[in-house]
Amino acid sequence: MKLIQQRGYRWLAAICLVAGAGTAHAAINNGAPLIQASGTGSSGELYLNVWDALATTSYSIDLGTTVDDFLAGKQLSRTWSLDQKFVDWASSTSDPLTFNVAGNSSYLGTGNANYGVVLSRREGASAPGGIAMTTLATWTTKVRDRANALNIAQVAQNPGATATDFEADLSEVTTSTFPTSYFNKAWGTTMSIPGWIGSAVVRNGETPDQNLDLFFVHSPGGTVLGSTQAAFDKLDGFLSLDVANAKLVWTSNVAPVPVPGAAWLFLSGILAALRLQRRTVAA
Repeated sequence: MKLIQQRGYRWLAAICLVAGAGTAHAAINNGAPLIQASGTGSSGELYLNVWDALATTSYSIDLGTTVDDFLAGKQLSRTWSLDQKFVDWASSTSDPLTFNVAGNSSYLGTGNANYGVVLSRREGASAPGGIAMTTLATWTTKVRDRANALNIAQVAQNPGATATDFEADLSEVTTSTFPTSYFNKAWGTTMSIPGWIGSAVVRNGETPDQNLDLFFVHSPGGTVLGSTQAAFDKLDGFLSLDVANAKLVWTSNVAPVPVPGAAWLFLSGILAALRLQRRTVAA
């Protein structure tokens, strides 16, 4: 029995290590068919942008979660802990702060329903109108290019790192003197998408912090033309930025699925059998 328990602990430890590996932080995967300068392409990663307009500085970080993985687990709430660089930056910033989140997943062909982008939008903002696939293609390019620009800045601020170093936990702080990575140069509150209300404001005096909705704007799948309408999926939850505790939080509005009564009975039976076996061995 002790041998079985020891092996069980080892299996449990191995499972935990595998589960943890899937959420490791990395340099931002831009989600294009070619990752940065090389590679065959894979699902891009979500990244956070935060802006202090008064002090003209901005912060960004890779969230270590791919678009595909996030969408697969969107019904689960999750928390990303930000790094010490954010803590130091936030402690020296002015009020208010503006933030948004994005991620590109255009590594698949336009005929695949997983081709698209995740974009934040201020909670409560009016629903966006329809766009054609040609427009979606330009959106994926903008989100991809933002990831590339941030990676260049992150590499410059992290000696020894490269833009394809997906094992590193890279973030960056820039000022208005940076031509591309600074929040309001080639990105901004609209994510460089005309009319898109992509950002929320926090730490704004007596005004309550704003939250963000998340949209997955993607191909409908199948045979598509440039004029084909893209699909807009509003995810059931919201993002909030907890500046004081250096956390970004996704709160899912999907109620957890209760475990069926039969499953509880099955587990209870296993536990009862184990207790009986222990008593038999002890006797």
